[in-house]
Amino acid sequence: MQKLDALIEKLLEIIIVFCLSITVIITFLQVLLRYVFDISFGWSQEVLMISFIFSVFFGAALAVKNNEHLQVDILDNAPKKVKNVLKVLEMIVVGVMIVVFIIYGWRLVQNNFNAGTIIGVLPIKVAFVNMILPISGIFMLYFYLKQVIKWRR
Repeated sequence: MQKLDALIEKLLEIIIVFCLSITVIITFLQVLLRYVFDISFGWSQEVLMISFIFSVFFGAALAVKNNEHLQVDILDNAPKKVKNVLKVLEMIVVGVMIVVFIIYGWRLVQNNFNAGTIIGVLPIKVAFVNMILPISGIFMLYFYLKQVIKWRR
């Protein structure tokens, strides 16, 4: 399982670095071409949006793996029983939210495939961009279930 985790983590990191690199390079070129040469590309905004969205959602999956999401530590000094009850409640709520995220993300993808809408200038269906929702949700669920199993031990 550790090899699978390392493989998934490395894959997500490579995708995030690639997407952020695309974002930085295209933003730089867009600014340079627009203000120096007075040239503008219509497709650049859509590519920036897609690469940024992918980096954010895959980054969210990595944040779940590393337990790096925002946390409130107001009850750190609470008794152990209270902490355990709150931890169980947290795990249930977060788990349900991830499952809802996956289910409704998939429904959104299906609806967009049926509608056939494309992204602005690019000949890419919106459904392909929205696929990041269930895909990143599956990664989040995988990492989250591993955390729950580890906590139970």
